[in-house]
Amino acid sequence: MLLSNSLCVLAQPQVVAKRVCINEVGRIVSDSDRYLAVGSEICLGDKINPANGSTVKAVCYSSRQVLEFRQSAVFGVSGICTPPQVQAERRQCTPLNRHGCPKMKGPGEEQDSLKLITPYGNILLNTRPTISWHPVKNATSYTVEVTSYEFRWETEVKDTILPYPKERKELEYGAAYTITVTANKGDSPINSSGSLVVHVLPESDVKQVLEEVNVIKKLGLPPDEAALIDLDIIYMSKGFLNETINTLQARVAAGSKNPTLFRVLGDRYLDAWLLDEAFREYKKAEWLAKSSGNSNELAQVESRLKLLKSQSQPPMSRKPAQ
Repeated sequence: MLLSNSLCVLAQPQVVAKRVCINEVGRIVSDSDRYLAVGSEICLGDKINPANGSTVKAVCYSSRQVLEFRQSAVFGVSGICTPPQVQAERRQCTPLNRHGCPKMKGPGEEQDSLKLITPYGNILLNTRPTISWHPVKNATSYTVEVTSYEFRWETEVKDTILPYPKERKELEYGAAYTITVTANKGDSPINSSGSLVVHVLPESDVKQVLEEVNVIKKLGLPPDEAALIDLDIIYMSKGFLNETINTLQARVAAGSKNPTLFRVLGDRYLDAWLLDEAFREYKKAEWLAKSSGNSNELAQVESRLKLLKSQSQPPMSRKPAQ
């Protein structure tokens, strides 16, 4: 059994069409199991039974990972995917969990720094990402520069958002790039710039994720469920914050009133070190949870709001590039 940095799955060597699954703990995202079809949910009593020489992939809801089973053996779901539980702590370096984070600049040291917004996160799936940033006072234009080894282009824009220019060469798979935005006043730069180092994963990893996403989209799941659980897990298994945030934003734009969706969107903004955006979504989630009488969701979002308000360090819109 290989554990990728993603999701976890389930399978059952018995009834497929009429099986009853209560408290699902995962979903099959490849069709190499002998009995469970792609898209099947898995329960604690199920077993994963890969066909000879094949690979079974499953999304595990609790661990939020993608598991790959490549052996000709039967794997019990119990002990691999357990029922979801409220996560009390963040799993990685975020503004709410600074343990193990790189040293941050102290108060006042970043007052003149320009804050990038998109692309969200440091791992990219899209080779033509949209670049955006917070406006800088007194700036009349901005210079956007994208560089790497033997790769460079720059352009000047008046707005605070730049769709990747069609005339520019797209980013390459498996390469790292630095995106730098500098504020200008008239013909001269002012003391405000920001940068972000991004990595485009190898094409094989990108294709794998897109195949898994395509499986979920073909299942006809309720849109909020697909965005909140399956798609979020698949994207986050590879660190694709940009894609999962865009997916959740699309559900918000479609009119979703699900407080969990807003809370998870807030979590993803925290992963991207965008505190103002996270606070905004948490407040929406809080209001929706109160309006709908969802006490469990209300407790989770109030816990996050309490942690945000308790932070002694001034808010930071983006984790420094490493």
